[in-house]
Amino acid sequence: MADCPIAEIEYGEGILIGKGAWIARKLEHMPQQLMALPSMEYVISGAEITAMDTAGALYLSHFFKQLTGQKIHYRLEAFRPEWLELIRLIADHPSESVPSAPSKLSAIALLGKDTLGNLRYFFNYFNFIGQIISLFISIVRHPHKFHFKTIVNTADQAGARALPIVGLLCFLIGVVLAYQLGIQLKTYGANILIVFLTGVAILREFGPLIAAIIMAGRTSSAFTAEIGSMKVNQEIDALQVMGLSPIEFLVIPKVIAMLIVFPLLIFWADLFGVLGSMLMANFSLGVGYQAFLHQFVNTVNVDQFLIGLSKAPIFALIIVLVGCYQGFQVEYSADSIGKKTTKSVVQAIFLIIIADALFSILYGNVGA
Repeated sequence: MADCPIAEIEYGEGILIGKGAWIARKLEHMPQQLMALPSMEYVISGAEITAMDTAGALYLSHFFKQLTGQKIHYRLEAFRPEWLELIRLIADHPSESVPSAPSKLSAIALLGKDTLGNLRYFFNYFNFIGQIISLFISIVRHPHKFHFKTIVNTADQAGARALPIVGLLCFLIGVVLAYQLGIQLKTYGANILIVFLTGVAILREFGPLIAAIIMAGRTSSAFTAEIGSMKVNQEIDALQVMGLSPIEFLVIPKVIAMLIVFPLLIFWADLFGVLGSMLMANFSLGVGYQAFLHQFVNTVNVDQFLIGLSKAPIFALIIVLVGCYQGFQVEYSADSIGKKTTKSVVQAIFLIIIADALFSILYGNVGA
């Protein structure tokens, strides 16, 4: 199909001959408006048309409409039945625009276009954050504006109902971590070191990170779908018509709720992660529960727990802000909700990992 000639119309006396492939990428040279025709009656031949898709049929339908508008009579000849059926179907569902061929941009032009798009995205994102900060300060000054019922409901949905999945996955992470480290420690007869290694790894890194990733997949996507559905159903427009701020009603309660519950989720994740590693240490390394707990208290200091806990506000803000921002970016279609929900999860996880890497650089040997 790539070697097919471009679509064209050959003008003759009393006849118009369609030639080439009438498909989207071959229509780029076709004029949008019909040239002046001397006769008032034509035969339109499709004998030399090699291919046709919906874009080609739409162009022809638009072309026929222009002929009719100029009161020119025409008769179709040598068109395949399936093409005639497609043209008839499109004529029954008219469109004012004729599709244009995809633009062929150079690599540099595409890079520039993507760069401008990303800059525009970041500008809008920081503008969104600025609106949240401004409204939050206003609400702090007027506490009666706090929507406590929404905050409690969000804390229940995003916090309490997430406890089982967070606990289960962190328990399994603790089991796997202890098993993998235990294989190496057995070789050197340093079984008791499993307590320090798993304790530091879980409290400082794995507990907060796994909890954040789970919440990004579970909660950030839920926020996007919720706000996106409201936008599609024009509920966001209704709030604005009533003079109410969608950010005040939909975003700020989520921010407050996540800032409250996420530290508790990290504590919960740490608890089950250590429990999983303790169980595996007993079965695979012969380190009893009492010995594990005694060694844990003596070797893993509280600074490791506090370092992990200090990540909670940043992780919580990433989850809420990305999820809510993508929700407001939803267009008026169900397909857009799915795309933005996927995008919110990917972006949230990406930013969480970047933030965790920055925390690792920032803290360095703190608490070691």
